Amino acid sequence: MIGTTASLVGSFSTNLLTERGLSLNTVKSYQYDLSAFRRYLEENGLVASEVEAPHVESYLLRLMDSGRSPASSRRALSCIRHFFKYLVMQGVIDRSPAVNVQAPRKWRRLPSFLSSREVETLLEAPDMTSPHGLRNKAMLEMMYATGMRVSEICDLKTAQVDFEGAFLRCAGKGSKQRLIPFGTVALSWANEYLSRARPLLLKGKTSAFLFVSRLGKNLTRQFVWKIIKRYGAECEIEKTIYPHILRHSFATHLLENGADLLSLKMMLGHSDLSTTQIYTHITKERLKGLHTKFHPRH
Repeated sequence: MIGTTASLVGSFSTNLLTERGLSLNTVKSYQYDLSAFRRYLEENGLVASEVEAPHVESYLLRLMDSGRSPASSRRALSCIRHFFKYLVMQGVIDRSPAVNVQAPRKWRRLPSFLSSREVETLLEAPDMTSPHGLRNKAMLEMMYATGMRVSEICDLKTAQVDFEGAFLRCAGKGSKQRLIPFGTVALSWANEYLSRARPLLLKGKTSAFLFVSRLGKNLTRQFVWKIIKRYGAECEIEKTIYPHILRHSFATHLLENGADLLSLKMMLGHSDLSTTQIYTHITKERLKGLHTKFHPRH
């Protein structure tokens, strides 16, 4: 049995009612969590059979990022695990990508982030001689410089950017506004893109959005996912590459270089400091790793 993600979710829901005999309220709860997960997959151009563990981990981080409690995130993970177990039983997939994903309360580090060298390699991947490549270069630089979510970078409008002050006004989850500085490197590439590439992409059209497609529209999350994944493959980066990894890398590198947690919370747009604190686990683990590797008396 192979079908669309929506049809697979539908057959799973039917199975819960008829085969497992769960209550209607329980099934509705499963349907709610799976509908949200299905939308996430569709936004990123994925189908259920393509999902890997980092995709599930990224989704759970997104839930926590949006203010969902650890208990609610654990419930969502339980639902996802049951769904993929069902797909294994139906022969749709060979193994569940969620089986080894830990619940948020057990997380000790982020699922994945890039080293400074890996970030540099990824940011050098676009072909800056083409309008599309120059746009992608400016966009990736802006994503790493600000830690913006992929949906935020897609919806970013030119009017939200202060090119003189090198900061932007970001409309995040729940329409909450925050100011984010982005530095001289991202500013330089944004100006290059605006002068050399954006007019060629627009071809006389007008658009309020900063980063535009060849049709003059704003980019989609699926498109950004695909180009970042392609650049990661071209650079032969062994980690699974997805848009949120630049946000993770942004936060990790700021903390490693001395940024305080409250400032990072403001730039990331977190509503709760405990969500930002997940990044401190990375720096602690990296420091322990460095000590183990290099200290003569470890």
